[in-house]
Amino acid sequence: MFPAMKHLRFVAALLLLWAISFSPCQARPVQSKDMKQLMQQSALVLVGKILTVAPSGLTTDLSYPTWNGVVFEWLKVEVEVVEPIKATTKGEKVRTLMLSTRGDGPMINPPGMVDPKVGQHHLLCLLPTTTDGVYASLTAPFDDDQSIILLDRKDWARATYYDDKGKEVAFQDQNDKNRALWSLVDAKGSILPDGAAAIRKQYKAEIATPVAKDQVIHLKWKTQTGKGGWQWNVPDEEARKKK
Repeated sequence: MFPAMKHLRFVAALLLLWAISFSPCQARPVQSKDMKQLMQQSALVLVGKILTVAPSGLTTDLSYPTWNGVVFEWLKVEVEVVEPIKATTKGEKVRTLMLSTRGDGPMINPPGMVDPKVGQHHLLCLLPTTTDGVYASLTAPFDDDQSIILLDRKDWARATYYDDKGKEVAFQDQNDKNRALWSLVDAKGSILPDGAAAIRKQYKAEIATPVAKDQVIHLKWKTQTGKGGWQWNVPDEEARKKK
């Protein structure tokens, strides 16, 4: 019995590899931005506390090869401004949408998503969406987590980095962005007002930079396929007109 089970697992693995090799291809670099870019290119920047998380029922098509019916759905996430940085005020409530998935199938090169939980603190760098009064990550929908960043020193401690000499480098010493993030929160998860004040001072010029009115995050996308099976995503303007 056991040899047969091993054989079935081997066959299943081969079938999965075969499916991957024939699935439509997609090249997608991660939209990683430094702190200066985040401050300059966002309409709103804030340190926020998550108040509520709920499904929105709003789904979209994205060209990630999936199995078992994975569905991309936006989550409704209400956030309270704890430390205002750009175009926000302390205590203000901000409505956001964050991408999530329904279904448990594996994905090839999945989008970077946030896993919001009530009570968590994040640095949020946002743009308006195609829905009035609602915001989303500057890098949504492909890399939400590059512009909505969980403020958690314990989580960062697991992010190991080594320099060219093989020496481990602490998270806060890796770059200016990490240093700024580290300064926003203490080891117990409490927000440090001095850290937010330092960001407002250091990036004053970028924070003062307004974004173009046509800079919006599209919530509905469709897939286009080119020669050779390459796929990419474009905003679904028809879906937007039907709203």
